[in-house]
Amino acid sequence: MPRPSVSTILGRFRRQTEVKRSWHDPVRNPAASEFEVDLWTLSSFLLEKLVPVVGTHPYPLNELLLMSAAACRLKPSVVFDWGTHIGASARIFSECERTFNLGYEVHTIDLPSDAAHAEHPGAEHGRLVRGLEKVHLHRGDGVKVALDIWRKLGGPKRPLFFVDGDHAYESVRDELGEIFSTVPDASVIAHDTFFQSAESNYNVGPARAIDEIGEKFPGRFRMIKSGLGLPGMTLLLSR
Repeated sequence: MPRPSVSTILGRFRRQTEVKRSWHDPVRNPAASEFEVDLWTLSSFLLEKLVPVVGTHPYPLNELLLMSAAACRLKPSVVFDWGTHIGASARIFSECERTFNLGYEVHTIDLPSDAAHAEHPGAEHGRLVRGLEKVHLHRGDGVKVALDIWRKLGGPKRPLFFVDGDHAYESVRDELGEIFSTVPDASVIAHDTFFQSAESNYNVGPARAIDEIGEKFPGRFRMIKSGLGLPGMTLLLSR
């Protein structure tokens, strides 16, 4: 008997992880200035729907909470992400949109197929989101492709960008600077932002880049950090 194809196995897995229940909007008060969400609702959503699909690697539960809470609180018009290999972050945003009827589409971007990079996804590119409605796969330079698509869409309001590139100080600084210089009401989630001393030998580039961007755009956004440990995640929430 022939073995089922990878797409057949993934299809079965997706059907098995579809929980036949509904969740109410976890945002307690959309008009509040505070970032306030119902963690019981989101915790149930994570454990029943997200964790069976994406697991907790590379995003611990506290970071999954921040990503899903940001999507529900912001209700962005569109989501852009890049540097996420098999599409884990895109799948998270897709599941948030489907579960809470948020109405956005996801554009996920990764390296060109012929690029040489240690973290190139190869044939695994977008494995977790292939064929999903409202998820579009692209190749190229993450921030440039994202901003080109944003312009082609007519500059939609309240876009959300998920930045998870090479984690270097210069590239994260430049990507954030380009986003905030181009899009007046952009919000950004940046990954690998947990700060440690230089003696730890851990890359502190993203943390340093975020601090500099905060100084460059004073009052532009509110900064919410999920800093309980590695790898760390920061939400730059548009005011």
